[in-house]
Amino acid sequence: MHCKNCEYSLETSHKFCANCGAKIIHNRLTLKSLWNDFSERFLNYDNTLFKTVRHMFSQPEVVIESYINGTRKRYLNVFNYFALAITITGFFTFFFLKFYPEIFTEAMDFMNSSQQSEQQRKMFSNFMSGIFDYQSLMYFLMIPLLALISKIVFHNYKKYNYTEHAVIYLYAYSHTVVLINVIYLFCIIVYNPLLSYITLLSIPLSVLYVAYVLKRLYRLSFKKIVLKTLLFIGVGLLFYIVITIIIGIIMIIVMFLDGSFMEMVEEQRRLKGK
Repeated sequence: MHCKNCEYSLETSHKFCANCGAKIIHNRLTLKSLWNDFSERFLNYDNTLFKTVRHMFSQPEVVIESYINGTRKRYLNVFNYFALAITITGFFTFFFLKFYPEIFTEAMDFMNSSQQSEQQRKMFSNFMSGIFDYQSLMYFLMIPLLALISKIVFHNYKKYNYTEHAVIYLYAYSHTVVLINVIYLFCIIVYNPLLSYITLLSIPLSVLYVAYVLKRLYRLSFKKIVLKTLLFIGVGLLFYIVITIIIGIIMIIVMFLDGSFMEMVEEQRRLKGK
């Protein structure tokens, strides 16, 4: 017989392929075998998923450095963990918009209250809708930016190169996304009003967790990680201002092309005339 995955020649007594390591399936697929496969992969407390989640809390430096140093089987692959985070985010976004649309509406109304005109509110709503539509892409594009900022902040440490910094943030960012979305879901199910507070705390919680990860990776003292975190925030704000200006220029150009910019100017004049 041959392995169905790599065509390697096998004995009928073999349980695993000696070439690719795949489990040899002798029997037809049944509900019982399907459930056993699912429980073995996802419900086993000692599998790589649960081990990765646990250790990203207790010893994130071991998870991250294992991947960087070439260990691939002990913990969940960094890209699989990121894909899991994106999948959970997409599911929760669909869940919120499908079953609790008032949460999104209330949040949009609150943020729109700072806009002066109807045209600005419409533009802002379209912008926020775009963020929801392309949030997975935005998460992915955030990683190289965070890695660049981190490389700048830790320029006096030669422990990790730029690519390894990207791996650090793929793991850390994925973990915070999973954690925060689970907390969101808990708030929705148990007590809705908590969601607004958790939303406000999501960014500080993410910053604190990343600081915790970097502290353990670089073996820094409390004082040093506080200083590095403040420097990271400062450099991040500088990048944010530059990116915001670039996006603003692009939006103005687009608005000029479709005529919405002149509509906004006319509306502002009407408001001032009142």
